[in-house]
Amino acid sequence: MMNRFRKWLYKPKRSDPQLLAQFYYADEELNQVAAELDSLDGRKDPQRCTLLVSQFRSCQDNVLSIINQIMDECIPQDRASRDFCVKFPEEIRHDNLAGQLWFGAECLAAGSIIMNRELESMAMRPLAKELTRSLEDVRGALRDQALRDLNTYTEKMREALRHFDILFAEFELSYVSAMVPVKSPREYYVQQEVIVLFCETVERALDFGYLTQDMIDDYEPALMFTIPRLAIVCGLVVYADGPLNLDRKVEDMSELFRPFHTLLRKISSPTGSCSPDKTGLEVAPTAMPVIPLATREKIRSRFHGSHDLIHRLFVCISGVADQLQTNYASDLRSILKTLFEVMATKPETDDKEKLKKVTQTLRSAALEDCALCQETLSSSELAAKTRNGDFEDPPEWVPDEVCGFCTACKAPFTVIRRKHHCRSCGKIFCSRCSSHSAPLPRYGQVKPVRVCTHCYMFHVTPFYSDKAGM
Repeated sequence: MMNRFRKWLYKPKRSDPQLLAQFYYADEELNQVAAELDSLDGRKDPQRCTLLVSQFRSCQDNVLSIINQIMDECIPQDRASRDFCVKFPEEIRHDNLAGQLWFGAECLAAGSIIMNRELESMAMRPLAKELTRSLEDVRGALRDQALRDLNTYTEKMREALRHFDILFAEFELSYVSAMVPVKSPREYYVQQEVIVLFCETVERALDFGYLTQDMIDDYEPALMFTIPRLAIVCGLVVYADGPLNLDRKVEDMSELFRPFHTLLRKISSPTGSCSPDKTGLEVAPTAMPVIPLATREKIRSRFHGSHDLIHRLFVCISGVADQLQTNYASDLRSILKTLFEVMATKPETDDKEKLKKVTQTLRSAALEDCALCQETLSSSELAAKTRNGDFEDPPEWVPDEVCGFCTACKAPFTVIRRKHHCRSCGKIFCSRCSSHSAPLPRYGQVKPVRVCTHCYMFHVTPFYSDKAGM
């Protein structure tokens, strides 16, 4: 009774601009949505449940945003380091990521699994539980202070915020690393070196007539297979100290190229070099360590001749190039995209206007311009509209003819790689980047429909509960 009286007597005005007052009402709204969600049977009313979950996440975003502003104001020198964020992919660095993390921590603490990642979920669960407890402590401390003095930040409150900030940063790195590959700075540097290797290889191939400039300018599909194979040859034979060197011990690539080093040792002469052929690829004396003559002859006796060895070498090259196309598809697309931008013929003046129009059209389809991310409609207004059956019009689809590559991974569309529209944002993606399904109640879609990974992660619920058997 005393708490209710104190709350009635001292609670801040809704119009008060101070951060603690803003937090108080944002936290109140979150508690109301959470209470309704807890009392709802999702199996009986799945549409309402989906809507409430969306509203719940919107409220979480708002609460965390205010808490972050409070931390910037009262513990600016004690904020946890988040330098690791520069390693996150662009589509992950999003304003709604904090709310996504909170929602993920709540689900993990309750026993759910993140998008079928069972091992990662089990490993993160203790941290998720500690984080949710810490967040409850912070919310309690801020609510209590909002009913006492809006102008004072106590030491107890500062300590709770420091502890929460450290845990949240640790969980952010763990969660994002489980969802998407997160490279180390060293891996980024190696990828840059591979891009340089590919560019130099294509330059040599153009000089010798193996490729034509028209093939580069037209993004000839055969180049997706030719360039990696040529680059592997150059990387092993010509640039012995380059990014394919085994001594560098780059974990995610070096093992792939071990067969080539073995075979090149087999076909190398006792002096460690081969005479140059018409390709201009010359084995430098330092390229491969010379092995004893007797051992070399014993190895060579297993093959019919040099042609058999060379055939075996190129079979291995083809196999590993195929692995690069699949196991490291995202990296290879990024490398090839950069390569084509560097090697393509610069557009003539007449074509610049046309190119500008196409670029502007494609820019409108970028994930950074997602209309849902810039939603101005409040969650309560959206809930009321959906409850009354006042559905929004589905987004306008990006025309097929203006999009030649996936909006997310930038992979070019081919006869095999088809175009798919996300029903949530209307943009065009490949099948891998739009492999999720979800209901869209705001558009009146009760049954699950195709959505892209971006919308699935930030605009619909990416979790399932073991208990619910979903």
